[in-house]
Amino acid sequence: MYKQYLKVQDCKDGKGLFTTVKIPANSLIMEIAGPVVLDKDIKDDPSQYLQVGPNTFLGPSGDVDDFINHHCDPNCMIRAVGNRAQLYSLYIIPAGAELNFDYSTTSTDALDTWSMECKCGSNKCRKLISGHHYLSGELKEKYLDKGMFPLYIMTPGLIKKR
Repeated sequence: MYKQYLKVQDCKDGKGLFTTVKIPANSLIMEIAGPVVLDKDIKDDPSQYLQVGPNTFLGPSGDVDDFINHHCDPNCMIRAVGNRAQLYSLYIIPAGAELNFDYSTTSTDALDTWSMECKCGSNKCRKLISGHHYLSGELKEKYLDKGMFPLYIMTPGLIKKR
């Protein structure tokens, strides 16, 4: 894993997580930490939580994983299994690059539940981010091919809500 090579530093929208070394494609970068929380127990900013199940989230950990930003053309993906989540590289990430993933790949939210204005700056920027339902068919196919959706999104109803 690469956690020891990651650092939080300033970026265009505040703070972000950057690598100090080159990371190979398809590499496990780090485990995402934080307490397991049910959706009904989230009282503060929902954007600080990572969905890992139909109604299960990981809360802020107080560590570097709290600074992984969204990007509409991401260089990383989240693999969520059970109550665990891991950050993987999608391709070679050069030293000095900011690590990011597409928040929509783990979210089942509707626009009225959670959404955010995106300022990633990519020419692929979607401007408004919410749950995976709002991804274009073409982008969903691309993400499916890369295995970027967790089981609770791929097979709704298979995992029962708590």
